[in-house]
Amino acid sequence: MTAAAVLTCGSPGAIGALGANHHLRQSLVFLNVPTMQQPEACVSHVDKLFDEHGKLVSDGTRKFLHGFMQAFANWVETIRSQGRRI
Repeated sequence: MTAAAVLTCGSPGAIGALGANHHLRQSLVFLNVPTMQQPEACVSHVDKLFDEHGKLVSDGTRKFLHGFMQAFANWVETIRSQGRRI
C-alpha cells in the first residue's frame, strides 16, 4: 500500500521548524513516498494564531491552510489519475 504525503511545519518563531521539515522530506524520498512538493506550508508565530481554547483566530491563516489542503486534494487526484496507487 502506498500513502501520499504532504509536509507542514509550525513554529512560535520565524523559521524554527524548517530544518525538521527538510529532514522528514528526505526520509520520505528514501521511502519512495509520493510527497507533494508545492505549495509548502510553514506557518510561523503559531503561538499567536490560536485562542486559549485552541481555536484558529487568524482568518488569513485559515484561508491559506484551506487553499493548501485543497492543493493537496487536487494533487492526490492527479496522482490517482496517472494510475498510481495511493
